[in-house]
Amino acid sequence: MTTLPRRLLDAIYKTAGFGAALALVAILVLVTLQMVARWMGILFPGGANYAGYAMATASFLGLAYTFSHNEHIRVGIFVERSGVWRRGLEIWCYTVGSAVALYFAWHAIQTPLLSYKINDISQGQDGTPLWIPQIAMAVGATLLAVALLDNLVQVLLGSGLGVDKPLVSLEGLRDRLASPKARAAMFALALLALYAAVNAMTGFDRDATGLKIGVFLFVMFFLLGTGIWVGLALMGVAYMGMIGFTPRNPGSSMAITVWSSASSWTLTSLPLFIWMGEILYRTKLSEDMFKGLAPWLSRLPGGLLHTNVVGCTVFAAVSGSSAATLMTVGKMSIPELRKRGYPEFMIIGTLAGAATLGLMIPPSLTLIVYGVSVQQSITALFMAGVLPGLVLAAMFMGYIALWSVLRPQDAPEPEPRIGFVAAVRNSVLLLPVIALILTVIGSMYAGIATATEAAAFGVIGALLLALLQGSLSFATLLESLLGATRTSAMIALILMGAAFLTLSMGFTGVPRALAGVIASYNLSPFALIAALTVFYIIIGMFLDGISAVVLTMAIIEPMITAAGIDLIWFGIFIVVVVEMAQITPPVGFNLFVLQGMTKHDMSYIARTALPMFGIMLLMVIILVVFPGLATWLPEALKQGPGGS
Repeated sequence: MTTLPRRLLDAIYKTAGFGAALALVAILVLVTLQMVARWMGILFPGGANYAGYAMATASFLGLAYTFSHNEHIRVGIFVERSGVWRRGLEIWCYTVGSAVALYFAWHAIQTPLLSYKINDISQGQDGTPLWIPQIAMAVGATLLAVALLDNLVQVLLGSGLGVDKPLVSLEGLRDRLASPKARAAMFALALLALYAAVNAMTGFDRDATGLKIGVFLFVMFFLLGTGIWVGLALMGVAYMGMIGFTPRNPGSSMAITVWSSASSWTLTSLPLFIWMGEILYRTKLSEDMFKGLAPWLSRLPGGLLHTNVVGCTVFAAVSGSSAATLMTVGKMSIPELRKRGYPEFMIIGTLAGAATLGLMIPPSLTLIVYGVSVQQSITALFMAGVLPGLVLAAMFMGYIALWSVLRPQDAPEPEPRIGFVAAVRNSVLLLPVIALILTVIGSMYAGIATATEAAAFGVIGALLLALLQGSLSFATLLESLLGATRTSAMIALILMGAAFLTLSMGFTGVPRALAGVIASYNLSPFALIAALTVFYIIIGMFLDGISAVVLTMAIIEPMITAAGIDLIWFGIFIVVVVEMAQITPPVGFNLFVLQGMTKHDMSYIARTALPMFGIMLLMVIILVVFPGLATWLPEALKQGPGGS
């Protein structure tokens, strides 16, 4: 029978989840109001800021609720293979996770108190006292710490192993930490290891940079590899970097950085696109899309696996976000492809690779950041990304076709062949989804809506289509909203950790030092591109793409300019290698999102994505051999019809 404290804690987590869901609805309302006000020429002071506050509220309040549903992700390679030592590893994970979460919670609580004390207000037109929205950060971070401590107590004193239930039954296996003394000893050992690591970073001379970088990188691999939840592991690693390489207060730096990253207007498009995908997934719309595509794509070698690539290519032109593309298309395609008997290896691998097209096909946030960094035309960069994006999509489809030819025994039974008239009739089922996609894309390219506002169009359109189709009920709506809340919170925690890690990595000087080493060799243009490919693949293992661009471009740009390499072309090169970083462990973002969606082991997902990594490497070679692929379209548009 469930005890009163257990019921109370579960109720608190659930209430916080519903609060996060309401904040997600508020994002939709605020973005829509902002858009309508702009159309009507009415000033809506601080609309973008309010949406950012709602985004932060949804992110923070959803953390504990998502954790209680085991939807925060971690690299579980060793955890799942630990067998009789599973409890010991879980004690380590929950001890470290709790320590990071408590540290985060303490400074999250201090932030609104300080903002209230110094009367800190928003810099926008709204003039909001910042302590008000920052309360959500304090509450959410505190509840996350409570959730981790709650599970730590269960692992130490009870029979459970925390929220992450073993994939393989441990029944009959002897628990090596069955006795209270053994569990207490493991807990003490974990605390001792934390104390030793902190002392290692602060005890060395400040000039012992090489040694500290070694400790820093070791801690990163160790925390991620032993199963600490990714967002918390990144925060822990960033803390180590801060105490080792700068005299700044890591706690206040963490709180400010995390708050800034979570309350971003730009980020609001992500949960909206995720919600749109949840609606499509939970109604008949995704099934209808497959019925409409099946007669055409099933005729190609590889069959309906091509829907992963086609869907991601189309949706990339909507969202500009790799994560949003992956979530939306994956929610629709994975269940349908599994139902039709396609091999899991190909379903996951093609989706992981194809989702990276969100970074290349415009609009692309990475290209925007790059363009601002090197003072190049964003429009020209967007145009430069079109042809390489389509070529890369064609190469992914070629891989699927080649797989089907080489391994016909793995392909499922082909879809029933139907006549042309019947195929056209089935294609009518595509009209609702096509109308939705065209509305979202059209609103953006016609200047009616920004990318974030287009995401609101997507949610409203998906709701209307599901309503007209008769597949939208209150239960479906609530499930889609809570599903989007959990996924958004999972991604938000990783982004929070990545933002703090980016700040910390800047202080370590690792990216700049590596870039400086490359510059010292005075390489030829081809050798320079080869070296930079390796360089960005390496740092892409630890940083997200935008962070990699921001941290390195100040040093890389003079090298590129001196070598006579076109900066527009180099922008597309950067995006391709950044795409590769999305599917390389240990910090491959698409791998984490896919793990959260499919519950597969990280090593398995990385193996499925390896062929797609090879294709992207081939794309780099193609760009080097045929640079006009990236430069022709922007140059043609710049010259115009009468240009010379």
